[in-house]
Parts: sequence; C-alpha cells; structure tokens
Amino acid sequence: MKPSRVALGRWTATLWLALPLALLPCANATEAPPADPAPQQGGTVHITRAELLSIPGTGYSAPPRRIEDAGLPSDGWQAVSLPHTAGRELVPTSAGGVHTVTDWYRIDLAGRVPSPRQPLFLYFPRWKTLGRIAVYSDGVLLYQSQGSAVHNGYNHPLLLPLNAAANTPSPSTVLIRVDRLRSSGSGFSTVWVGDQNSLRWRYQGRQLLQVLLPFMGSAAFLAVGAFAFAVWLGKRRESLYLLFFAISAAAFLRTLHYFVTGDHLLMSDEWFEWITVASLLWLIIFIHLFLQRLHQQPSPWLTRLSVGLALASSIATLPHASAAVPSLYLLTPLLNLAVLPIAMLIFAVNLRKALRSKFPEGRLVAGWAVLALAFTSYDGLLQNNLVSPESVYTSPYAIISLFFVFSYIMFQRYTGAFAEVARLNKGLAQRLQAREAELEQSYQRLRVIENEQMLGAERRRLMQDMHDGLGSSLISAIRSVEQGAMTDTEISGVLKGCMDELKLAIDSMESVDADLLLLLATLRFRLAPRIESAGLALRWEVQSVPALPWLDPGSALHILRIMQECVANVLRHTRATMIRFSTATDGQGVCVVIEDNGAGFAVEEALRQSGRGLRNQHRRALTIGGTVRWESGSSGTRFTLWLPLLRC
Repeated sequence: MKPSRVALGRWTATLWLALPLALLPCANATEAPPADPAPQQGGTVHITRAELLSIPGTGYSAPPRRIEDAGLPSDGWQAVSLPHTAGRELVPTSAGGVHTVTDWYRIDLAGRVPSPRQPLFLYFPRWKTLGRIAVYSDGVLLYQSQGSAVHNGYNHPLLLPLNAAANTPSPSTVLIRVDRLRSSGSGFSTVWVGDQNSLRWRYQGRQLLQVLLPFMGSAAFLAVGAFAFAVWLGKRRESLYLLFFAISAAAFLRTLHYFVTGDHLLMSDEWFEWITVASLLWLIIFIHLFLQRLHQQPSPWLTRLSVGLALASSIATLPHASAAVPSLYLLTPLLNLAVLPIAMLIFAVNLRKALRSKFPEGRLVAGWAVLALAFTSYDGLLQNNLVSPESVYTSPYAIISLFFVFSYIMFQRYTGAFAEVARLNKGLAQRLQAREAELEQSYQRLRVIENEQMLGAERRRLMQDMHDGLGSSLISAIRSVEQGAMTDTEISGVLKGCMDELKLAIDSMESVDADLLLLLATLRFRLAPRIESAGLALRWEVQSVPALPWLDPGSALHILRIMQECVANVLRHTRATMIRFSTATDGQGVCVVIEDNGAGFAVEEALRQSGRGLRNQHRRALTIGGTVRWESGSSGTRFTLWLPLLRC
C-alpha cells in the first residue's frame, strides 16, 4: 500500500524535528574533552585544563595591548577544568549589575605543542559572558571583541592564529581575558590548538550549528511569512496568512541575538534586548491565535489573560531610564523561565481542543510543543550556566521545526482549498452541463413552436391574399359568365389577372434577402409579357439602392401588389404607349417610380370616388411603413412608392 500524502508530510516534519537532537550529541561527542591533553592526528591538541585568576572591579576596562604573567598577581591562581562556568544569580542584586569581575585563563603550551611546520591556530567553540573577551599569545594581544559588551557575538566560535608564519616558535603561554558582571556569571569552553587544516572542519561545523542554520532557518521562515502577508493583502478574510506572517516575524526577531554581533547592531543594547524578550512573548501569543483559528474552538479567557500578560510585560520591560538598563540584561534568563508555565498552559489548552475537535494536524503540533518546551528548558539551563557552555542553543531549532510544521499545515490548507475548488468546479460543470441540456431541449421545443407559428401565420396570410385577390377575381368572373355579361376576351383578361395574382403570391414566398432590386426583377419577369402584349414600350431604368433589412415575404407581397395594381391601372385606363420603371434614394428611404405617357386623371377626385384600387395601394403602403403619391397631368401620370431604409 502506498503511503498517503498526509503520512509522508508527518514523517518529513518529524524528521526535521528530530534533526537538531541528532546533531547535538554528535557535536558534543566530537568535542568531548579527553582525560589527558595529548597530541592528536595532525598535531592537534585538545586543552581541557587551565589556571584561573579572578580580579574583582567596578565597570568594564579596555584590555591592554601587552600583558605579562609578571604583571598579574602571583597569588590567587587556581587550576580549573575546561569547560568552566562561573555561577550566576538567578535573582540578581542591584550591586551585581555594577560590580565586574575580570577572569584570566592561563594555558601553558610549553612542551605540549610540537614545533609547527604550519602556522598554529587557537580554536574554542564557544564562550559566554556579559562583557568582552581578549586573547594574548606570550603577552601580545591577538584578538579582542568589539562593540557591545552585551550582544558581543558570544555564540560565534573563534579561530585565531597563534603565530604569524610556519616554522616559527610556538607560544609558551596563552592568556584569555574575560570581563563579566559579577551577578551574570560566565562560561568558557575547551580549547583546541593545531594547524588550520585540522581545525577548520571543527570551526565550520560549529559555525553551521550555532550561527548559519539558525540564520537560514529564521530567514526562510520570514520569507515565507512575507509571501503569506502578500496573500493576505489580496484575501483579507484569510486571517491565517496574517497570523503566519506575524509568527515568522516574531520568530525572526527572537532568534536574531543568536547570530548578530555587537558591532553590527542598528540600535542600542537596551532596545535590542527588549525586542529579544518581547518577541518571545508575542510569538507564543501568535501561535495561540493561529491554533485557535485552526481548531475553531476559541478560549476567550485564555486569550485575554495571555494578551494582557504580554502587554504588561512588554510595557514593564521597556528601557525607561538608564538606571534600569542593566537589570533587563540580568533578568532576561529569569523572564525566559517565567514564560515557560504560560507557554505550557497555552499549548496544553490548544492541544486538548485540537485533539477533541479531531484537528488533523493536532498530533503534529502536540509533538512540536513537547519538543519546543524541552528545547526551551534546556536553553534556560544553558543560559543560567547549569550545563556545559560548550553545548549548543536548541531554541533556534525549535523555531526551524515550527517553520516546517506551520508550512506543512499551510500547505495542507492550500492544497485542500485547491481540492475543494476542483470539487466545486466539477460539480458546477456537471450542473452547467445538465442546464445546457435542458436549455437545448427548451430551445428545440421553442424552434418547433416558432416554426409552427410561422407556418400558421404564412398559411393565414396566403389564405387571406387568395381570398381577397384571386378568390375575389374568380368569383366576379364566375358571376359575369353565369349572367352572360362578359365576352370571351373579357373572360380571358380576368383569368389572366387571376393567374397574375397567383404568380405574385408564389413569388412573395421566395427569399429576396432584403434586396428590393431582386424583388423588382421578379416583378418585371412576371409583368413584362403582359405589358408588351398590350402594345406598351417598357423602359427599365432601375438603379442600385440600399438593402432593406425589414423586407420579408409578407412585405414583399404588399410591394408586388402595389406595383401590380399600378400597372393594371395604366393598362386599363390611360391608353399609354410607354411605361417607365425607376428607383432612387431619398433621404432615409428608397423611392420606386412608375411613369406613363397616357391620359392623366384628377387625383383628388379619384381618391374620393374611386373603388378599392387606390385605397388598397395606400393601405398596403402604410402597412409596411411606406407612402404612395400620385402626380397626374395631360402628359401622363407619375406614381411614387416611398419605402423606409429602417422600419421601427
């Protein structure tokens, strides 16, 4: 069976959580002091014993450029084992923040280091003090820490040259001067002496564990937090992203003092120390809010209590006056220990709620909380000089593991959101497909109904036209024949008119695609033989005109009947010898003109007295939005049909 993605993520996070624990024993085991200092491979010597002289004083003093053993008190030296610690006061007194102690560590190298073929180096993994350190080789100052006496780079290992070049005599004595506040204590690791090649890997390993990994982890955490903050700016409702950014920023500020040195601070020691203390408090608060947001079971009382304590502590520890400055440095270990009960309460409440609500990542967070409390407790012992100063601070690794835990949680939420969106999109696509099928069915039904309605309307129109035109003409012819009132010629003329009516009805059903010229060409094809048989000359002067978008079969039939009625009137009444058809564009419309050279008629009187012919032309023109006009005189008659380009 293949492991699930969740299981793989948990195993990966667990591996990263366990990494610092796996590294620390290796580092300590590698540098465990031997019982007797003796040359090792490559001429490296591990120094585990020294002589110590402590000189009390008041205030810090600059180290001299040269110092001889004779310049120091001859009595008071005592043998000590390395690593060595000077105890600190858990609750410091006021005098302990003013009085200082200068510790001199003397290491005798005479006869213990062979004549070097390469330059010798002095390496010690770690030192810890509220003060400065200076290193002398045969009384000559080799190194002194610069800048702040508080944030002095104590977590950085040192690798210093003892002699300038190869094949030069080895120093016989090394003096190490350590200043400290009396109540703060100090710590000093074992010392290694050898050539650069044999000590480089030890130095680089320590630099990686104590400085580089904490820095890279906190920087990566902050970078991902900045990305989460950018996401939150676009989605203000997702407060998890804002809390993730707040956690990453607080974690970065909290670990800053592990890898900075005093000569690189951009602010005073007082404010830097306050940021170090306050960031731990707010980091715990932000984690509490983050967990509440995840398991959706808030604890208002715990939130109010923890935020109130954090605000009170942050305000109380502000560097109000210079007299209060030393106390904050000295109280920092005590404040860090005081935070542990609050952190344990917050984590216990949130973990209980997470497990009760079956929060999937609850066990992972529970494992991290146990590990973080263990790491923080161990660092509290180290900070108070209760364990070997050669140990490594583990809190930065708790922060790095927090980065992986929270990144895993955010990744799960992120991928879960994508899966939910994919599921919703799939459901939406299915509903859309079903809706499209319903719409297609409705559209097909509407098309059938529309076709039926259109066929019915066309059928009714044709029936009406057949009844009013062809039917009326046939009935009149039948009655005339029955009564014997018509000659054969007259009957033939009536039947030809009926045939023209039928042809016009058929022609109106043809599609003309809004082309008036095509409709007129159809009319010419139908009426030209009849006009020529009547002895009239046909002059066709039709010009191109714009298309009429509204021209449909019904409108086409009206235009054909108007033209047919006009031609019939010319043939029956005017005794003309010529008929002319023409077209023109007039403003917002098109004009169709029919002219003859026959006898004219009184237009006004004819409109009042005549029968259906002229009135039908007028009615049909109004039906399609057009107008008709007659102009008649002794030289002939001019009929104009005006049609709009666009019909409302």
